[in-house]
Amino acid sequence: MRVRYSSWDGTQDIGFTDDDLMEHVAQEMLETGDLQGVLRRLMSRGADFASGRRMEGLQDLLERLRNRREENLDRYNLGSMMDDIKERLDRLVDTERGTLKDILGEQQPSDGDDQPPPEGEDETDGTPSSGGQGQSGSSAQSGASIPGGQGAAGAGGEFEEMRRGIAQRRLEKMDELPPDVGGRIRDLREYDFMDPAARQEFELLLQMLQQQLMQSYFQGIQQGLQSMTPEALKEIQQMVSDLNRMLQQRLQGERPDFDGFMQKWGHLFPPDIKDLDQLLEYMERQIAQMNALMNSMTPEMRQELEGMMQSLLQDTRLQWDLAQLAANLERLDPGSTKGDDFSFGGDEPVTLQEAMRLMGDMNSMEELEKELIQAARSNDASQIDASKIERLLGNEAGEMAEQLQQITKALEDAGFIQRKGKNWELTPQAMRKIGQKALQDIFSKLRKGVSGSHDLPQTGPGVDAGEQFKRWEFGDPFTLDVQKTITNAVMRQGPGTPVRVTPEDFEISQTTATTRCATVLMIDMSYSMLMGGYFQAGRRLALALDTLIRSQFPKDTLTVVAFSYFVLKLKPDMLLDSYWVEFGGGTNFQEAFRQARQILGRDKADTRQIIIITDGEPTTYSYWLDEDSDNPRRGIENTLREVVRCTKDGITLNTFMMGRDPGAARFISTVTKINKGRAFLASTDGLGQYVVTDYINNKRKVID
Repeated sequence: MRVRYSSWDGTQDIGFTDDDLMEHVAQEMLETGDLQGVLRRLMSRGADFASGRRMEGLQDLLERLRNRREENLDRYNLGSMMDDIKERLDRLVDTERGTLKDILGEQQPSDGDDQPPPEGEDETDGTPSSGGQGQSGSSAQSGASIPGGQGAAGAGGEFEEMRRGIAQRRLEKMDELPPDVGGRIRDLREYDFMDPAARQEFELLLQMLQQQLMQSYFQGIQQGLQSMTPEALKEIQQMVSDLNRMLQQRLQGERPDFDGFMQKWGHLFPPDIKDLDQLLEYMERQIAQMNALMNSMTPEMRQELEGMMQSLLQDTRLQWDLAQLAANLERLDPGSTKGDDFSFGGDEPVTLQEAMRLMGDMNSMEELEKELIQAARSNDASQIDASKIERLLGNEAGEMAEQLQQITKALEDAGFIQRKGKNWELTPQAMRKIGQKALQDIFSKLRKGVSGSHDLPQTGPGVDAGEQFKRWEFGDPFTLDVQKTITNAVMRQGPGTPVRVTPEDFEISQTTATTRCATVLMIDMSYSMLMGGYFQAGRRLALALDTLIRSQFPKDTLTVVAFSYFVLKLKPDMLLDSYWVEFGGGTNFQEAFRQARQILGRDKADTRQIIIITDGEPTTYSYWLDEDSDNPRRGIENTLREVVRCTKDGITLNTFMMGRDPGAARFISTVTKINKGRAFLASTDGLGQYVVTDYINNKRKVID
């Protein structure tokens, strides 16, 4: 057999069916009887279904999330964030240096003619006349005529000397550039490049960094603006100023004009923002992302990034407005923009843009972790963001989150659970399903053919169709089985039509007559029964037996009682609940036998029996029934008196002994001798098989 693995692409079946879900809930209810606990564990821990499918729970998603976060921390090197910028700056500076050195190394002949200095140069010192205003100042004017010397064709020695003087001074400026990124960008913005390629590279780098910086605050910037020109920065500054005005109005209790703001500036924001609260949440996330980046840096790295940001935003008004925006958001929702502190220790380098995106993902993971923890505590996955899970953890995790959100809906749509106030409860359909599950579990462990029947040695009224057949003989009931009869005719005469049926082809189903049986199932709910799992096994048995009788022997009756120091008659729907379970105060067999005898005394069934499931002996009794009530040691004697009364009334006592307590064994042995019933040693796994098989075998069936 070959197995081929591939990445999950959304088409593979990783889910589970409604039948898987109901089967699992049914099994868990048989084990615990606590529906709210079953749903809580299913939501929190997931489940391994009998079909082999696996449903992941909130804990699994939490583990995936935490693993992904640790992978990021172990993978990336935040200290490399400036490396790419430094390399690009170094390359363009080296390009400019190379051009300057080429100019200084030129030895062109001079004809002595005087030439005017290039446009944009001062005649006395050769410095740029524009002062470097704007982005790269006068580079578009002076740089185009000097680098290759085309503007100096035919110039004399005086011009060449001036040109080399300019190159020398600019080379000195190159040597004086500060080592930090922010300082280099600041000085280069005031520098007039002589190499056009270096000038163009710097302008592209400057625009890219300004774009990335603005995107860290406003993700829609890239779509809203084509390039980060001085005019575009001015537009952003005006937008931030208007946004601050709205926040101030909100702080003062006024109602800001959100619609007017979005009509003017909506192109700079994501399209899914519909009101001011969503806009504030969006801005809080963006600023928290920037703050997380700052918090995760060393002091030296933080200082370098802040210096670069100041160099990129030479418009002091925009810097002030952005600081004011962060302050207003903090006043509206304290702590919302703080940002977390992440300790990265990997080797993989990241660019500034990648670092910004990484911080957004890490902050989102922190938020998602809180959502998942809250969902696990409340047992409600409806509020978790499946799309966020898909973005952070992949398509498979997103699909699992959506399935978690559909658990209760799937069970409700299938008619398995229904609302009762704030909680869920099982429906009658669910009770039947769980009873069938309990019975199925028992029969699956029995040998094929064990379920032979409750027979009498003679026929009687109440005829039921059996599963065995015989050829009809004169005098037999004419319970004809049509399918087998036609088959006999075809086998006799061969293929072809018409099929001619004769009496020798007749085959009838054998009929059965069964006794009517009334049963009281007594389940000991003492502390030892609960702790040993025996009480839970008895409850599963009660459900299975109730389902068997309702479906196969509807004329029979079953009454279930649980007893400790008191006796409680249970309805079928109580078997899957636990609110009534109470141990302590002793085990009152006497009262349990007395009430069981009274229940059976009102029933005129052919067979009446009490099935006892216990692991102990009487430890208390009903004193008011005892003339010598001052002697509690008479509990066993009074219990045995009730056994005698049951025996006189024709009630059979069959005991299934859980555990191996010697005292209990002696007590059960005495009960068996008095009543002539039977006693069995049973385990939690075998109890259901013993009782159901014994029940069926004692309803004798007669074959006509």
